[in-house]
Amino acid sequence: MVNRYGLAPRQNSHRGGSFFDRINGNRPSAHNRSIMPQFQQWVEYEPVYTLYPGDQLDIVVPSAPELSRFLTVGPDGRIVMPMTQPIMAAGKTMQQVQAELKAELAKQLRDPTVAVTPRAYGPQQIYVGGEVATPGTYTLPGPIGAIEGLFMAGGLRESAKTNRIAVLRRAPNGGMMMRTVNIGHGLGNMGHYNDVIQLRRGDIIFVPKTRLAEIGLFVQGIRGVLPVDFNLSYQFGNNNGGTTVITP
Repeated sequence: MVNRYGLAPRQNSHRGGSFFDRINGNRPSAHNRSIMPQFQQWVEYEPVYTLYPGDQLDIVVPSAPELSRFLTVGPDGRIVMPMTQPIMAAGKTMQQVQAELKAELAKQLRDPTVAVTPRAYGPQQIYVGGEVATPGTYTLPGPIGAIEGLFMAGGLRESAKTNRIAVLRRAPNGGMMMRTVNIGHGLGNMGHYNDVIQLRRGDIIFVPKTRLAEIGLFVQGIRGVLPVDFNLSYQFGNNNGGTTVITP
């Protein structure tokens, strides 16, 4: 029997464990349960654009023109304006940043007006990890899929499990959702590769070595090395968190 992710559980699968333990047919240990992240149901949606480090903004203050300026969202996700506290811009829409700037300036000015518009966008990056030649952060050159993202990371190691590659993406509510991609046939002939997913800014690709359940340790380990915009994009959680586990 094949579940909604196209994965057939082994005959000895144990129904009492997490999603990943069940699809891999492994009885979960207490340690694995404690580190296993929870993933939400994968949905296709067009996200509202939120700011990232490197994005460039034009700030116009008609009521106080001397405050108008060009700003870049800093590596820590913040922007700094005169007469205001540093404002966390990364992970917020331009409308939200505009409202916060107006509220800050209202502490010093009477009924200020503020307009925030984009001047240029920073690089759109993904993270590729697991059994690839060069794990790390890569800039999207344009619309590409998972298999092209793996090529950017130098290709797969011989130990890679090509039929259960995980793509992680921010869910509409800020949590993390996951789907698996089978690129095994596409490596030899792209004409046979029909599981196409277009990567987005902030996506994470994980290539397991043997079992997809390794993703628990992977997610736990990369939190400290991801760029700030990736950490701002996701609400990382585990089995004690508040997000919903997807079940086959």
